[in-house]
Amino acid sequence: MATKPTKLEPSQIEDGIDRVEKAWNRERPDLDVSSIGIISRIWRVGRHMERERKDRLTEVGTDRVTLDVLAMLRRSGEPYRRTAGELTHSSLITPGGVSQRLEKLEKAGLVTRHIHPEDRRRIDVQLTPDGMHLIDDVLADLMDHETKLVQVLTPTDQAELRRLLKLLLAQFEHPENDVH
Repeated sequence: MATKPTKLEPSQIEDGIDRVEKAWNRERPDLDVSSIGIISRIWRVGRHMERERKDRLTEVGTDRVTLDVLAMLRRSGEPYRRTAGELTHSSLITPGGVSQRLEKLEKAGLVTRHIHPEDRRRIDVQLTPDGMHLIDDVLADLMDHETKLVQVLTPTDQAELRRLLKLLLAQFEHPENDVH
């Protein structure tokens, strides 16, 4: 798990990105390289967070794709059922990848698949009680773990970071799309 740094003001901390930015300013003073201080930090923090989540999910015996599928079903509300097509669209995984994952989850007893009675091409996927138990346990553990990771920020800073990241993300995704 990441260690909690000492409470310092950002201006008191120099990291690798500061050194990269300074080097580019020295070598190419004609370019505005200030975006490096934002984009590179987002990228690096994202990689660290991804590693933390992967390690935590491994510790509790699951993985990101399983979490994504079960979480989408759980968030859908009763009867915790969505079509395979909806899961594919929301998960950003190929249809073949989702199909393989659903087969694995069905064999594990975490979901059931049903051919839609009116459209035989449509497959409905439903969370089982075992799947519900797993996703609820994993989600509670993961949220506790990730809450601790962001506690280096005050609640006000967290709200501001959430707002700013939402502005950046809106350039790439439509807010109404349900990704995770």
